[in-house]
Amino acid sequence: MTSAQHLWCRASPSSSPSSGDTRRVPRRLVVILTTAVVCLAGQQGSLAAADEPGPRKDPQWSTGGDARACSGPIWPNSLNTTPGPGQGRRVLVIGDSLTRNGRKPLKRALREDGWTPTVRCFGGKRLDWAIAQAKRAKELDQLPATVVVAIGTNDMRWIDRGTTASRMKELLRVLGPRRTVMWVDTYASGGDRFTREKERWFNRQVKQLAADSNNLHHIRWGSWARDQKVPFADALHYTTRGTKTWASRVADEVSRMAG
Repeated sequence: MTSAQHLWCRASPSSSPSSGDTRRVPRRLVVILTTAVVCLAGQQGSLAAADEPGPRKDPQWSTGGDARACSGPIWPNSLNTTPGPGQGRRVLVIGDSLTRNGRKPLKRALREDGWTPTVRCFGGKRLDWAIAQAKRAKELDQLPATVVVAIGTNDMRWIDRGTTASRMKELLRVLGPRRTVMWVDTYASGGDRFTREKERWFNRQVKQLAADSNNLHHIRWGSWARDQKVPFADALHYTTRGTKTWASRVADEVSRMAG
C-alpha cells in the first residue's frame, strides 16, 4: 500500500451515522464497507510484496557508460536441475575483461554441469573492485557457497606487489573460510606491462594461498594455456578460440574441484 492510500484509509469514515441522517444510512454504509475492503486489499498486497524474493538484478549495478563493463549480474530465482556436479548449486564468478569476453561460453558450460551461475565482471578492474563485489553480493544475500575469482592481470600491470598480496588475502577474508573458493591464475603474452615474470609471481601467490587454506583451490590456467599454445588476440586478451578454451578449462576445473 502506498503512503497516500494509507492516509486515505485512516481518514475514511468508520463511525456510525448520526440519528438525523437515517435516510442516508444505506449509501454511507456502502461507502464505509467499500473503503474497508479497499484498505484491507491494499494491506494484503503490501504483505505479499514483502514476502517476494529479492531482486534478480543488483539495483546498484552501473556500467557508467563504460564499454568495458558487463551487463548487470543476474541471480536466478530457481536453481538449475540439469544432472551434473553442480546440480542444485550456485556459483558466483568475479572477473575482469577476460571473464567479460568469455562469460557466455563459461555460463553455458557451467549450466551443462548443473550449476546456476551468476557473473560479476568489468574490464580493467583489480582486486579492490573484486573485494567490493564480494561485499556487495554478501549484502544482497547473493554470495553462494562456491565462488570463482578470475582477477589479477590488471593488478600486476598497475599495482605494487605488496598491495596486491595484501588485497589477495583481504578478498579471501571477505569470502570467508566456509566457502569453496577457486582462483584462476594468469597467463601473460609479455606485452602491455604484463610480463612473464609478473605472471609467475602472481601465480606463485595463488599457489601459496591455496596451500595455506583449506577452502581455496588453485585453477592452473597460465601454465596449462602455454602448454596448449592458447593464442592471444592482443597483448592481454585471447582470440575467440582462446576465449572458448579458457571458459571450458575454468568450467571443467570448477566441476572437478567442487564435485
